[in-house]
Amino acid sequence: MKAGIFFYLCKRNRNQDSLMKAKLIVLFLLLGMVTSSHAQTKLVFTPQWTAQAQFAGFYVAEAKGFYKEAGLNVSIEHPSASNPNVNRLKVGQSQFITLHLVSAMKFIDQGLQLVNILQHFQQNMQVIVSHTPLKGIESLRGMKIGHWKSGFSELAFSLDNKYNLGIQWVPFISHVNLYISKAIDATMAMSYNEFYQLIIAGQKIQKNQTLYFRDIGYNVPEDGIYTTAQFYKSHKKEVEKFAEATRKGWEWAYNNPDETLDIVMMYCQANNVATNRGIQKWMLEECLNALKDIHTGKRPYTLNPQGLALANKLMAEGNIIKQPISYQQITKP
Repeated sequence: MKAGIFFYLCKRNRNQDSLMKAKLIVLFLLLGMVTSSHAQTKLVFTPQWTAQAQFAGFYVAEAKGFYKEAGLNVSIEHPSASNPNVNRLKVGQSQFITLHLVSAMKFIDQGLQLVNILQHFQQNMQVIVSHTPLKGIESLRGMKIGHWKSGFSELAFSLDNKYNLGIQWVPFISHVNLYISKAIDATMAMSYNEFYQLIIAGQKIQKNQTLYFRDIGYNVPEDGIYTTAQFYKSHKKEVEKFAEATRKGWEWAYNNPDETLDIVMMYCQANNVATNRGIQKWMLEECLNALKDIHTGKRPYTLNPQGLALANKLMAEGNIIKQPISYQQITKP
């Protein structure tokens, strides 16, 4: 068909100028055909927070062209304190977001139909850091503890409710100043983020000052990718392509950590994030380790039914959710 158009135009335009015009017309036609046959679906992904190594796999997938190879036009747009990613998902500003498993379960329990399309972090990386030695859960009784104002604290609240610890929760946005100034007794922290911030701020933290959730029976998987059930059902191919391209991004990051760090720093600088390479290197190493199942050492990228069962148990015991979330409900509604 393309050749037919060309020769038809040539036959009608015998002189050289007309022939050149005909070639140009054919070229534009062919370019239009190529563009239409490779039309890319426009999608927006929004992580939980500002640019950092926690989202390295997504940055790699965009920077290395994995999304484009899958026929997707993906834009990574970070949230703001006034417009968190779940709000963007609700109103259609974003098609994909990341959430901790327990956060997603809370939203589902409240009526928001979410679907987990990929579970990249298989481990829990939350820790409570105290000024005084901790001898288990009971040491937290009556403490004044800092927590993230923007979320991520469902497991901690569940722990408090289950054991009736009477913790005084003090919200913070993203800094460790409350802890350093001793305005609180202890603080919630991510092993890949605030914990390291405390260390580089000069805090001498001993092992007995930390309580890792994974060590007290709360090793619930954290970051996974979520979309709405409606988008999942109406754009299943695009959803599957996005999940696979992102998995490819995380695998590439795992096998190429140095170049991945270069990419992370590029995104941090583009988003005006005040950080440095040392902080992001620590975070990347922690996050890449969290890709692995703690029992098998493999990187499955799927939600483990046992992990969901544990989350259901803990969230119900802590009165965070009213009823269990089934595996079918959260993965393939």
